[in-house]
Amino acid sequence: MKKKHRHDFPKGWTPDKVQRVIDYYDHQSEKDGAAEIEAADDADETFMVVPWDLVPRVQKLIDQHKSLPPQKSKPRRSKSRHAA
Repeated sequence: MKKKHRHDFPKGWTPDKVQRVIDYYDHQSEKDGAAEIEAADDADETFMVVPWDLVPRVQKLIDQHKSLPPQKSKPRRSKSRHAA
């Protein structure tokens, strides 16, 4: 008999929503995936690895940032990840 695992989902997430996200990416073509990555590269957001114990603090900072009035656009960083 399989053990049932308890999952704690972020606010607003359900097992159903998680499964829809999994299905979306499982059925996404490489071409569509590459286009999605390119579009994300042009966004004013980034992806990063955050230790689990810091996630609540990072989420709080994001929530605080969302509540601030919009600011003027900052110059875009170079896409280069390494110094020359």
